[in-house]
Amino acid sequence: MGLRSTDTQWGATNKLLHWALFLVVLATFVAVNVAGTYDRGTDERAWWMVMHRSFGLLAMLIMVVYLILRPWARRPYQHGALWQSHLSTVVHLGLVLLVIGMPIAGLLMSQFAQREVSVFGWFAIPVVLGENRDLSSMIYDAHTKVAAPLVFVLILLHIGGALWHHFFDKDNTLTRMLK
Repeated sequence: MGLRSTDTQWGATNKLLHWALFLVVLATFVAVNVAGTYDRGTDERAWWMVMHRSFGLLAMLIMVVYLILRPWARRPYQHGALWQSHLSTVVHLGLVLLVIGMPIAGLLMSQFAQREVSVFGWFAIPVVLGENRDLSSMIYDAHTKVAAPLVFVLILLHIGGALWHHFFDKDNTLTRMLK
């Protein structure tokens, strides 16, 4: 397996970025859900929220690297009917936009609430925007009540599509990402 994808197989670059993104997005979800089990103002909740924000920013970074490398790394030919190809395009585009947009929304939320963002405790992104608690609250609602459920649905559609190809279409869409 080479670094670049061929017409029939995913290359190592795409596989690495795909599975790294999977693990980082999973860590983001786990961190925010564990944080929710602690009371506001506790050190434990604050630590888990640092992890949530940090993994979110890391997911965004991985997605940006993927987009930069995509023309070079190439993509294999898509299997399936035209409707599957169109649905796949919509799901992937939605995931790209949300994986980039949600961390940006999180940063803006923190900025307008006048909170710096610690990145794994290594460095902090300072507050550079003026306070606007109302806007911070609106971004919070969009982030948690619209974007988070939507990204979850898109991930389920992505997994469901791979399983559909494997069990119903009986093609190698799933296995070529696993090998």
